[in-house]
Amino acid sequence: MMNDRKIRTVIPVHPGKDVKPVLIRAIIKEAGLSREDFLKLLKER
Repeated sequence: MMNDRKIRTVIPVHPGKDVKPVLIRAIIKEAGLSREDFLKLLKER
């Protein structure tokens, strides 16, 4: 469930390298999102 918290999460991006799935999961968890909420937000971009 999405909430209205205002948080900032730093996502390390390095040219030529992919963000690992384990890091994506950690970011989603830190942001307090469900997988479904994250995917919904991703589609809105």
